[in-house]
Amino acid sequence: MPTRAYYPRKLSIKLVVFGQCHSYMDEAFFNRDDEDRNIYHPTRFARGPWGPKTLHGRVLSGLVAFEVETNWLSDKETDNFQAARITVDLFRPPPMSPLIVTSEIIRSGRRLKVVDVNIASTIEGRGVVDIARGSVVMLKKSESPEGEIWAPPAWDIQAPREDLPPPKAVKKGPDSAAALPIWETVNVQDDTGEPYGESNPQHMRLGIRHAWIRETYSLISGLLPSQLVRIAQVADFANPFTNSGSEGLNYINADITLYLHRIPVGSWIGTETSYHGSDQGVSVGTMSLYDRCGRVGTSTVCGLAQIHP
Repeated sequence: MPTRAYYPRKLSIKLVVFGQCHSYMDEAFFNRDDEDRNIYHPTRFARGPWGPKTLHGRVLSGLVAFEVETNWLSDKETDNFQAARITVDLFRPPPMSPLIVTSEIIRSGRRLKVVDVNIASTIEGRGVVDIARGSVVMLKKSESPEGEIWAPPAWDIQAPREDLPPPKAVKKGPDSAAALPIWETVNVQDDTGEPYGESNPQHMRLGIRHAWIRETYSLISGLLPSQLVRIAQVADFANPFTNSGSEGLNYINADITLYLHRIPVGSWIGTETSYHGSDQGVSVGTMSLYDRCGRVGTSTVCGLAQIHP
């Protein structure tokens, strides 16, 4: 089995996003173990929407991107290779307990690299159990062929300002501590500017949806998230964005598949619903992804019918 290639880099310096104030990203979804760097301890901010004892799916896709980017790509390779596909299979609801992340390179070619990532956790009475599996395909950058190829029309919705003040921390219950939303959203579906969320009926309206998303937490304590980690986390938004309707969100996604033809710039990631289909309790949803310069890729999820608690 190929050994892991560690590339110690000053991520907190290199991965600064242009024009964004990061003072509100002091909190993180995970603390990395001091002794075993393969272990990540979740914080309360990583809790998901499907139960108080489970993690959010977005933090798993973020971990897959982080694992590959920090352990399998040198600085030169980061410039020369594009992470073109990130797939995360979600085997079971991830517990609010330490996660064990390991990886191996499956293919290391001149123009194509493939890395598999495994995420596991210790479950009482069962021992170490696999929680999720990731696969990342990286393609060598080169010159694009000449000629025109059809593409669907891109939106022309301007991104929010990079210096837009962050949201305020709020309490979700009388006994809970105040916290920022797990991400910040500006909903531009009807040019209302109202944030997309469970308390806003906008997300129950039918039709094409558009929103801009900005991270409010770091993935790993002490490190600002890279652009790849940011969009990998946003990719999980495809489930609530494409699979919620007049009765709210009643599908839980079993995977996340992110396709990218380039890395986004800026702190805001644009999302646009482009497909939903469902039958007999199985759904598929796709959203297009943008940055302030245009389209960057898509995210697709498949899901199972599940009544939201």
